[in-house]
Amino acid sequence: MRVVNQGEKKNKFIRVFAEKNLYPILEEMGNTKKMIDKYQKKRIKQSILLGTFLLFLGLFISSYFYIAALILSFAFYKYKYKSIISQYTGWKFQRHLQFSKFTRLLIPYLKQNKGETSLYSIFNKILQRTENQEDKNSLYKLMTEMSNKPNDIQPFIDYANRSSGTDMSVLFMSTIFDYQQSSFDTSVIDELGKIASKELIHGIDEIINFKLRRFVFFPTKVVMSSFVIVLGFAIAVLLANLPDMQF
Repeated sequence: MRVVNQGEKKNKFIRVFAEKNLYPILEEMGNTKKMIDKYQKKRIKQSILLGTFLLFLGLFISSYFYIAALILSFAFYKYKYKSIISQYTGWKFQRHLQFSKFTRLLIPYLKQNKGETSLYSIFNKILQRTENQEDKNSLYKLMTEMSNKPNDIQPFIDYANRSSGTDMSVLFMSTIFDYQQSSFDTSVIDELGKIASKELIHGIDEIINFKLRRFVFFPTKVVMSSFVIVLGFAIAVLLANLPDMQF
C-alpha cells in the first residue's frame, strides 16, 4: 500500500482550488509541478492575508469591510490567475514568432539544395544560426529523435507543438516529414512555401491584435492607477477624521 505523506495531501488540497487549465499552461511554459504548487500556495496565502487584513479593519472602522474582505480577496485570487493567462498569451505569441523565423530559414535552404542535402544536415545548419537557447534545444531534440526514429512522424509533430502549437505549424512539420519520406520531392517545397506564407500572415495579424489590445487597455490602466491613489487618500482622510466622527 502506498503511503501518502502530509506534503502530498497539502498539494492535492491546494490543487482543488486551482483553475482547470492553470497547471497545464504553466507546465507548458516549462514549470515543474513543484514550482506550480509553490506558486499556488503563495497565491492562496496572499488572498487569505488580504481578507484577514480587511476583516481586521472591519472590527475598528466599518462592518462594510467584512463584505469587502470576501469580494476583494476573491478578486485578488482571480487577478493572479488572469496575470498568468496574460503571461501565457505573450509566451505563445513569442513561440509563434520564433517558429516563423524557423520556416523563413528552412525554405531557402530547401530550394537551394533541391534535395541534394539531407534534411538532418539542413537542420544542423539552422541550428548554428539559431540564437534562442530554448529553440536550439528543441531543434536538437528533433534531430536526435529523427536519428532514432527515421520513419516516425511523431518527432516532427512534437517539435511543432513545442515551437508554436498551432494547427498551421503541425501541418508545416507534417509536410516536412512527407518531403523527407518522398525522396526529397522538390514539388513539396511549393506547398511548404504556401504554408509558411499563411503562417507569416497569421503572425502579422497576431502582432497587430497584440498591440491593439495593449493600446485599448492603456487608458483603463491609467484610470485604475488613479483610482488606487484616490482610494488611498480617502482612507487616510477617513482615519484622520475618525476620532471626530459621531456614530
